Amino acid sequence: MYFSKILLASIAALAGASAAKFPVTNGVTKNTADNKFKSKLLSKARPLNRKLDEGDDNAEVVIDLTGYSIVFEKCQYVKFYNVGDEDGGNDNEEGGSVLSVNKFVIFKLCNSNYCSSGCNADYAEYVIDMETYVAALIEMKQEAVENYCGQCQENCQADDDAAVYEGDCADCMEECDAYDALEENGYGDASEYTECQQADNGDDDANAYYTGAYCSDDGSKISIGVFSDEYCSSLVSGQDAAETLGVTALSTHILSATYSSDCISCLQEQEEAQDDQAEEAEAETSETCQALYDAAGKCESPSGFKGGYLDYYSSQASNEDAICSFISSLDSGTYDQTGEIVIGDGGVK
Repeated sequence: MYFSKILLASIAALAGASAAKFPVTNGVTKNTADNKFKSKLLSKARPLNRKLDEGDDNAEVVIDLTGYSIVFEKCQYVKFYNVGDEDGGNDNEEGGSVLSVNKFVIFKLCNSNYCSSGCNADYAEYVIDMETYVAALIEMKQEAVENYCGQCQENCQADDDAAVYEGDCADCMEECDAYDALEENGYGDASEYTECQQADNGDDDANAYYTGAYCSDDGSKISIGVFSDEYCSSLVSGQDAAETLGVTALSTHILSATYSSDCISCLQEQEEAQDDQAEEAEAETSETCQALYDAAGKCESPSGFKGGYLDYYSSQASNEDAICSFISSLDSGTYDQTGEIVIGDGGVK
């Protein structure tokens, strides 16, 4: 999902018009109308062409984020009033709700030299829909696990089934064997259930449950929840996801990458090569960082970020203040864990 040129223009005016159009009910305020509009930006936008202005119209800007790292900050729900929404969704359907839930993630890009010490210099904040963020981080972690276990097998695997492994080989063989045997041992991989889908639990449609990614009450963790609706917006409190899915437990080995507080380097790992080839290889930005940077709303100027390319995203550059304000509202306790606006204290900070 990307921010488009057209939709980001006149954000305040259109948000105000939305607030006037819809009646103030069910906790709807100008803020929810404003955030509905910003949510639509995330859902409809497309990437901009990034061109160098140096005579070659076909030369794309190479976004170099190799010196930066991704840091998860929080996830947050936002409810908005969506009667008359031309996109459909979970509104105006029999038994449905006029409030729709959007799920966001705030993350930072931090200078890798300062990242582990607090990320308080040369950084920027970004907002992105949770589905896109989760999918990108899961794919990254899956590739890392495949590479790790592939190297483990290549370097450590013995022909003798009775071989005894020691040191690093013992550790990696145990870890990889356990991951491979998840299903055999009755466990499920939580990363396979992040998309909202009906659980095959034998109930008829009237009592159907759905499973999907769920943001914890304090916004610090993404897990698998059980929901009563096909949009995975109404959590069924107390219903265990593993039990609903018919497994003993859900492994978060892969999913934990989506909410880890670790610094995830944007430097693309190089495949093993000869020494002379390694010296010639240029540093590249990882596909995960590139994809997230393209897709996210950007707030770079306030923190003095040195590594951004906001100027090449003209629509976002002209509306950076609105994006920064939106991120601030998500991060400051404006909403509770269900996405409702909080009056006074009690929001998710």
